[in-house]
Amino acid sequence: MTQRTARQWIINGVLIVVTLSFLGVSIAPLIGGLFAPPTQQATNPNQTTSEQDRIKIQIEGFEAVLKGDPKNQTALIGLVNLRNQLGKTKETIEPLQTLADTFPDTPEYRMTLAKTYLELKDPKNAAAEYRKILTTKPGYIPALQSVVGIELSDKRPEAAIGLLQDTLKTAETANKIQANSVDTGSVRWILGEVYRQQNRLDDSIATYDQMIKETPKDFRPYVGKAQLKQVQGKEDEAKKLFDKGLELAPAEFKDEVKRLASLSPQKQPFTNSTQSPATPETKKP
Repeated sequence: MTQRTARQWIINGVLIVVTLSFLGVSIAPLIGGLFAPPTQQATNPNQTTSEQDRIKIQIEGFEAVLKGDPKNQTALIGLVNLRNQLGKTKETIEPLQTLADTFPDTPEYRMTLAKTYLELKDPKNAAAEYRKILTTKPGYIPALQSVVGIELSDKRPEAAIGLLQDTLKTAETANKIQANSVDTGSVRWILGEVYRQQNRLDDSIATYDQMIKETPKDFRPYVGKAQLKQVQGKEDEAKKLFDKGLELAPAEFKDEVKRLASLSPQKQPFTNSTQSPATPETKKP
C-alpha cells in the first residue's frame, strides 16, 4: 500500500467507475490556483544553478517575514511554492499546517496538506487531515471522496461505507446549521458506487432507488441502476432507465449517458479493481 504514488491515490479509490465523473468534483482545480506543483531538482535540467540560488534567496526572504509574522498568508504560500520548486516536498508540511490551522474556512489548504502527505507515502496522516475538514464541513465532497478512496485502497470498504452512511444520517442536522452544506444526492451517489464496486448489487440498487425517491429529477441514479440491470442481463429494464437518465441529464452529460448505454454488460465499468480510466472534469449537475 505504501508504494502507491500520490497520483494513484487520487485516481484510485472512489474514482472506481467512469460514471463518477457525474459528481463533477475534481481536487486538482481546488489546489492548482494556490500552489505550484512539486518538482524534483535532480530531474529538472532547465533549472540552472543561478535559478536555484535565486529561489533560495527568496525562501530566506519569506522565512525572515515569518519570524516577525508567523501566520503571514502570502509568505506561507510563497514558501510552499518555492520549496516545491526545489523538490523539497517534506519541507512544505510545516507552512501548509500553519495555513490549514490559521485559515480553517479555506479547506483547500488542508486538502493540499493531505495531498502532500500522500506524496510522501503517508496515507494515515493524509486521512487524518481530510477528516479534520469533515469535522466542520461534513459535506465537503473532495475530502469525503478522498477519505473513502484511502479506505478502499487500504481494503477497508466497511469503513468507507460507514463514513458515507454517517454523513447521510447527520445531513439533516448539518443542513439546519448551514443550509445546503451536505449534498445528500452526491453522498448517496458515492455510496451506491462503493456498493457496486464491492459487488453488493442489491444495496447499490436500493441506494439508487432512495436517490430516485428523494430527487426524482437527478439523472445519476437512473444511469447507475441501468448499468446494474445490464450486468444482471435485464436489458429491457436497463434501456428504460437509460432513456430516463438521458431525458433528465443536462446537455453536457448526455453524450456520456449515451456512451454508457451503448456498452455491452461485459464492458460496463463494473469491477472489483480500484483502477479506472481518468474521468472528464465536469460541472456538477
